[in-house]
Amino acid sequence: MNFLYPLFLAGIAAIGVPIVLHMIRRHTRKRVTFSSLMFLHTTMPRFKNRSRLENLPLLILRCIVVCLLAFAFSRPFFSLPIAQSQVRLGRRIVLLIDTSASMRRDGMWARAVREAQSVLDRADRTDRVCVMSFDRGTRTLMGFEQWGQTEPARRASVTADQISGLSPSWALTDLGHALVTAAEAIEDDEVNDGGQSVATRQVIVVSDLQQGSNLEALRGYEWPKDTELVIKLIRCKGTTNAALQLVTDRSKLGGPAGDVSPRIRIANSSDATAERFQLSWAGATSESTSTEAMDVYVPGGRSIVVRAPARANRSQQARLILTGDDHDFDNSLYLAPHLPQQIKILYIGGDDPNDSGDMLYYVRKAFGAAGAFDSRVIWRPGNEPLAATDIETAHLILVAEAASEENLTRLRRYLDSGRTIALVMKSAGAVTAIAGLTGMDNLESAEADVDRYAMLGRLEFEHPLLVPFSEPRFGDFTRVHIWKYRSIDIADCPGARVLAWYDSNDPAWFEIPVGKGSLLVLTCGWHPSDSDLALSSKFVPLLYSILEYGGPGGAGDGGGPNFAALAGGRPQYFVGEPVPMPSRLSSGPAKLQIRKPDGSLVTLEAGRQIFTQTDTPGIYAVESAAGNRLFAVNMPARECRTAPMPIEDLEKLGVSLEQSPGVEAGVRSTTKKAEYRASFAEMEYRQKLWRWVLVAALAVLLIEIWLGGWLARPIRPSEGEPT
Repeated sequence: MNFLYPLFLAGIAAIGVPIVLHMIRRHTRKRVTFSSLMFLHTTMPRFKNRSRLENLPLLILRCIVVCLLAFAFSRPFFSLPIAQSQVRLGRRIVLLIDTSASMRRDGMWARAVREAQSVLDRADRTDRVCVMSFDRGTRTLMGFEQWGQTEPARRASVTADQISGLSPSWALTDLGHALVTAAEAIEDDEVNDGGQSVATRQVIVVSDLQQGSNLEALRGYEWPKDTELVIKLIRCKGTTNAALQLVTDRSKLGGPAGDVSPRIRIANSSDATAERFQLSWAGATSESTSTEAMDVYVPGGRSIVVRAPARANRSQQARLILTGDDHDFDNSLYLAPHLPQQIKILYIGGDDPNDSGDMLYYVRKAFGAAGAFDSRVIWRPGNEPLAATDIETAHLILVAEAASEENLTRLRRYLDSGRTIALVMKSAGAVTAIAGLTGMDNLESAEADVDRYAMLGRLEFEHPLLVPFSEPRFGDFTRVHIWKYRSIDIADCPGARVLAWYDSNDPAWFEIPVGKGSLLVLTCGWHPSDSDLALSSKFVPLLYSILEYGGPGGAGDGGGPNFAALAGGRPQYFVGEPVPMPSRLSSGPAKLQIRKPDGSLVTLEAGRQIFTQTDTPGIYAVESAAGNRLFAVNMPARECRTAPMPIEDLEKLGVSLEQSPGVEAGVRSTTKKAEYRASFAEMEYRQKLWRWVLVAALAVLLIEIWLGGWLARPIRPSEGEPT
């Protein structure tokens, strides 16, 4: 016989209580009445045998009750032979295999596959296993349900076939998201499996655990207390790893191609043993260098910024190569060749471009003096027919006077296509142009009554057009004085949004949706007779913000601001990052084709503006009837931080971690104890001997009560005795 809670047997020691009570006797057993003893001295009775036990049967019954109660609380049961297959409780295991770019280092992937295979080989028939791979995302190779439906003898081999089809990608490591996905998969399987008990819940990670791993997903996640994380660390032989990163210089975006060599950041790993490297140019696909190497000195754990060596043929040399470290998976930096693109601004108005009293003069100065873009301002009078090519190729259209009906019709089609037009009201008569572009004939405008000057009172800095001015140091427009402006009632304009108000609460700048595009209206010009806006520090940033909002890649085109796209410079992206397509290319009837670095073609559906298959570093080409556009895709810089992260980084996030050398043996020992403990509980639950023990204790207690009452009955005097 065994006991589920043997410590309760110590309660048998309580039988000493009735024994002690039986040995202590404080009064005589019975009283006998005598004749008058008034002349005798009263004395206490003396007991000859104070510690003598009396009523031994009653004492035995009371001791038996105490023993039976202790016996019942210890939960007795009879051990029965149970087959090992019935005793063994399965584990729920999620095996996470790292397929990020850092696993491309020499020999690491082969060791990772062997480690994953060993985990599968040790899985028992009663275990439930889920196998996932992860880099920047997590993918399921073998789910819990599929594992359960597979024949136990074939589970390891079927899963091994799935793993053999894997290979490291070029993406970064999002370890936090993978761990959260694994923990939730275990919880979901418990729900789907009816809450069946298991001995342990484990997430086993096969990874190099490099410092660049993203752990953000764990910061807001409460790790399950009963889920254990086991790390199978894959170490590499060499520790020196240097990586390249382009340092963006916005001031050179619009400069001529190749005027200045790009600035490159070279970072060396913290556990590096080498410090001297060589930097040289090569072709996008050629492995051999085509220029003399430049020596670079970078201490371990440090980074430096250098100018890339000069290159003779910029069209054929699109890749920088770093040599001298132990791992070459991140030793290439691709740079897209500079494709200058001219930004066209169409100005519709009768201004003299050389007259400082007109708005056109300041527009030409703003887009010509800054030098950030290769821009061209096209001037067309509003009463002359506009060429279709001028409208279609314009990146920004500024309307400063009422146009003819024919021109308004063409501009309306421009708005319907999803673009943006900025209309400046130089006079109250400009309301006719607004009506012609929006189709609203009920708009009325008049010259506002201004006392000395007006100021901008409120601005909607949340609007994309004014986001660049949202910081307090940039958002002060109080120095802009308005001498004249036009008041207009837009209360009946459906969808109209005011972006700025005058201090008189009249709308200063507002936006009206037209088709897929929008019409920006400024009720005051920037020429000196209207305001001093053109002379303030806000003028040039405001025009460039309008250009970004309505130009290619801007908010008016369905995307976010993109100066690189406007400038036609060196667009640089990272692996896995979506790439917006130029609106004029993606909005046409023809489908775009993107040629990847390996030569394969990906066809982008008509009207689609995002390309997402940036899964390989290299130079990508967007091929269309309007010409080719090139962009470079490189590996994320944080993936190059290959030194192992401290285990404390995971423990600080609440993860229950086990990583000692004897983890496996300890897990098996703990699992075995838990299994037998569970089997004992099951046997005791089925037998329920404690119920019969309590029945026996109750029966003995009833006998004890009866016997105690019988022994304590009063003794009747016999006949002839005096009462």
